[in-house]
Amino acid sequence: MNIEVIHEPSENEPFVVLSKPAGLPSAPLHEDDDCALNRAVELFPQIKNVCGRKKIEYGLTHRLDTQTSGLILIAASQEFYDYIQDEQINGRFIKQYSAQVDFIPETAALLEGFPPVPGHTDIVISRFRGYGSKRTEVRPVTDECSLVVQKKADPAVYSTNIQINGNNALCTISRGYRHQVRCHLAWCGMPVHGDKIYNPEFRNKKTDIEMMFKAVKISFRNYSDGKEMSFEVK
Repeated sequence: MNIEVIHEPSENEPFVVLSKPAGLPSAPLHEDDDCALNRAVELFPQIKNVCGRKKIEYGLTHRLDTQTSGLILIAASQEFYDYIQDEQINGRFIKQYSAQVDFIPETAALLEGFPPVPGHTDIVISRFRGYGSKRTEVRPVTDECSLVVQKKADPAVYSTNIQINGNNALCTISRGYRHQVRCHLAWCGMPVHGDKIYNPEFRNKKTDIEMMFKAVKISFRNYSDGKEMSFEVK
C-alpha cells in the first residue's frame, strides 16, 4: 500500500497533495504509526514545522476514513495551513467523492437512529451527532428530531450534493463532518457498496470486500496568488 504524490510543495504552492490507498489510515494515533501523513513527512520533512489540529498531525488539513482511498491535502507551511482552514470554514475548499451504491430504500429504518428520510436526494442537508456506544457512527439531525437529540448535535449544518448515474454517485461537499457522505447516502437509501457501517447488506460482516468509495477531486484557491487549484484522480 503505497501513497502516490500528486503535487510536491514549492515556495509559492507550499502544500502536498497525495492519493492514499484503502486500508491505510490518514493520520496517526501515536507518533510513529504507519499512515499517509507520516509517509508524506518522510518525503517532505518541512511538514513537521506546521502546527495543526493535533501536535502529531502537523499540516494535515482533512482526513479520509481508513477504508476510503483518494486525495488528501497536507500543508507544508503554517501560513498555508491557517489559510486553508479558513477556506474550509467558509466553504471554499471543495471535495468530491465517487461511490458505487446499492439501492436499499429501507436503509434508515434498518439501521435505526435516523430522522425521517429527506424528500429529495440531490442536495441533502443536516446537522450530525455521534451515535452508538462508542460514538463510532454518526446520524443526521434535523428539526424533526426531538429536542434531546438536537442538543446532542454539532451546531454546524452540512450539505452533500449528490449526482446519480446508474449505480454510481458523485458527491460534492465543502465543509465536512466525519462519515458525512456515507451517512447521507445511506439516509437516502443509497448506501455505499461494501460499507460495513452504513450498508445493511455488509454491516458488521467480517468480509474482505472493498468499500467502493473514493475521494476523487479537491479544489481550492492558492493563498499566495489566488490561483484556482484543482487535483483529480480516477
